[in-house]
Amino acid sequence: MPTTTRPIPVLQVRAIGAAHHVHAVLTAAAQTAVTVLGPNITTRTHTRSAGRIGYVRAYLTITRKETATDDHPDG
Repeated sequence: MPTTTRPIPVLQVRAIGAAHHVHAVLTAAAQTAVTVLGPNITTRTHTRSAGRIGYVRAYLTITRKETATDDHPDG
């Protein structure tokens, strides 16, 4: 059975607060990551509810883009 592995994160950020603040902070963090790390990165965000009404917990994960390799050629 094939196994899929996720790339190792270069950076992970968690923000908790009002939804519009968290979104603004993580957007700025993602843009800064491109400036610092270069365009060869992938950013992913996940948002969950937080303990306070109107608050969210959001996670930004930054990984290097994987290059396609053919480790198992046919034939």
